[in-house]
Amino acid sequence: MSQLPPSPPSEPSSPPPGTNPVPLNSSIRTTPIHALLPEIRVPSDPLPPHCYHPVTCAPLGAVDIRSELQQLRKEYSTSLAALKAQEETAKQVKQRLKDAEEKRDHIQRLMKTKTEVRETERKVFSKIKQGKEKRI
Repeated sequence: MSQLPPSPPSEPSSPPPGTNPVPLNSSIRTTPIHALLPEIRVPSDPLPPHCYHPVTCAPLGAVDIRSELQQLRKEYSTSLAALKAQEETAKQVKQRLKDAEEKRDHIQRLMKTKTEVRETERKVFSKIKQGKEKRI
């Protein structure tokens, strides 16, 4: 019995246009998504800011989010509950951004320390090598 070899994995397809993240410092980002999150902005024209995806800045289609809106309306039946949830979510996002920044800073410090140690070791090994060459 001969079996065919397994097929190779499929090529990763490129994401559809408008699904790539837009950098936070991009010039198309003009309007903050929330008062507590001034660093996260979306375009302001031609649609209102709440009609843009916060990561890709792509316009949100009414069909795409209709079921999600219905679910949110069930979950937060009053406008007060929705505002409270919005504030809480904004605080959580702000904390996550702060944590990510702290982690980046920590990693940068570690990389700097490792680079300094490696450079010191290189200098020491270079001097040892020069000392051995002089003896020979």
